Amino acid sequence: MVQRLVNDEQFTALMDFLSHAIILVDSQAQVVSVNKAAEGLFNLTNDSVVGKRVTEIGVISPLVEVLATCDPLELRREHHGDKILMANHLPLYQDNALVGAVSSYVDVTAEDQLEQRLIRLQGAGKVLDAILENSNDGIWVLDGSGKVLMVSKSWEAFTGIKREELLGRSVYDVVKEGHISDSAALHVMRECEKNSTIYQTRTGKRLLDTSVPVFDKFGNIWRIISNVRDVTELEEVKSKLEKAEGNARRIEKELRLLRKLEFEKDELMVVQSEVMRDIVDQTTHIARTDVPVLLLGESGVGKSVLARLIHTYSQRAEGPFIRFNCGTLPEDLVEAELFGKKSKIGVFELANKGTLFLDEISELPILLQNKVLQAINSQVVERTDGTVVGDLNVRVIAATNKDLEAKIKQKEFNKDFYYTLNTISILVPPLRKRQEDITPLANHFLQFFNKKYKMAKIFAPGAISVMNYYDWPENVRELKQVIERSIVTIPGRIIRGKHLPIQRDIENGTQQELPLLDRARQDVERKLINEALKRFGSSYKAARALGVTQPTIVRKAKKYNIKWDNQKQ
Repeated sequence: MVQRLVNDEQFTALMDFLSHAIILVDSQAQVVSVNKAAEGLFNLTNDSVVGKRVTEIGVISPLVEVLATCDPLELRREHHGDKILMANHLPLYQDNALVGAVSSYVDVTAEDQLEQRLIRLQGAGKVLDAILENSNDGIWVLDGSGKVLMVSKSWEAFTGIKREELLGRSVYDVVKEGHISDSAALHVMRECEKNSTIYQTRTGKRLLDTSVPVFDKFGNIWRIISNVRDVTELEEVKSKLEKAEGNARRIEKELRLLRKLEFEKDELMVVQSEVMRDIVDQTTHIARTDVPVLLLGESGVGKSVLARLIHTYSQRAEGPFIRFNCGTLPEDLVEAELFGKKSKIGVFELANKGTLFLDEISELPILLQNKVLQAINSQVVERTDGTVVGDLNVRVIAATNKDLEAKIKQKEFNKDFYYTLNTISILVPPLRKRQEDITPLANHFLQFFNKKYKMAKIFAPGAISVMNYYDWPENVRELKQVIERSIVTIPGRIIRGKHLPIQRDIENGTQQELPLLDRARQDVERKLINEALKRFGSSYKAARALGVTQPTIVRKAKKYNIKWDNQKQ
């Protein structure tokens, strides 16, 4: 039957007329005929394949399977080379007997590519919708004539105009009706290039509008994309700073400072309270000068952070910042550390072209105070071996939590040295005097230690209340330690008021100092050194027993007021 059909001229003409590609085989899977569409689709000829098994003609065909199972395979999506085909494979019967099979193919490559492109466009549309809904900047898209096509949620908030009122309208009308005083899009349409303009909305906001043209292949404006940013608050701050400074670099730095100042990876100066804002403002103004500065305030208030701030915002920011604690070394070693010894460079020289921060200046031996004063005034130092080093350029910042004027009266502090350091003094208030800073500081330390210890703990409202009620006798340092200990020791995710060790002091009405980690460590250190000196009677032997250096034992013994027969050393 199949062979008879092939020999029929009308049947052959009909096969060639069809747009579907047809491959016809007999019951032995030998090709009987292929039409013109199949020849073109599979790059073969009827004469070259007739009589061959279908598996030998270079076309992946399931007709052998169809003949074996007598089951049709319909509407199959098949890949033939770089083409995507929709195929049907059917068995052929005559008088209920299987006489052959036929495959029909339609090339849907173009339609598939179109579908994939449509999917990509739909995905891009979803991304664009997400951008318009979630961008902090206002975004609106116009066509080449200025008609509004898309508007973001933020643009609505900036202008107070609902997007439904804008879509399809001309930007000319939006400006003419006074909703906005100008638009960068208007300038783009006139000048055919990117434009940035600051204009005012009816709600009183000042917006920075940057509009960019998108051209079609003929060079005409096809779309205008406008990005709008609220600069109202920024301009107010900038105006104040311009009056005070008149310096673009200072303006940029102080604008960053008024938001949040981060000087080291784990130290933050919070400027939430008015008193700290005033101090930061004063500090950034004096930072550009080279006069000595004296930082005053209780222990733990952040004097060292303020010293770092002065250095950061000075002309010496690219130079070294050297911190030297005047109370950590015995008197006989302080001079060598400050001014150097033989070939060893002292911290004064290390701070050349930078800043030397003398912390706990009240602990500097009075005999050395005059030598430091001379070094500040002359910018020349003399090492302990007599070597003189000159032509230095060092700015000195000092800090103390002691009453230096009282120490002057007690003959424990050099008066001239005091007045040199006190050219400019800044008193940093204790944390209890600036309670507005407690909550933002606590949240900062929570975030920092969560990241450090890979946790995700949060404060309950009660914990914030407890922290704001407490006096914080050790100031920011104590707050930091309390939060670190709470994150490490509290098993749950939520830090509640009852978990904080300061809660006990509040409930008892004592608000005594906390047994913090540093204090506990110092208690153990004091006991060990005292016991070692009593047992061995010599600082050298005690040092060997405790695994530290002899100067460390001497310094710590002085710090903890431990008495022993130092004649034995």
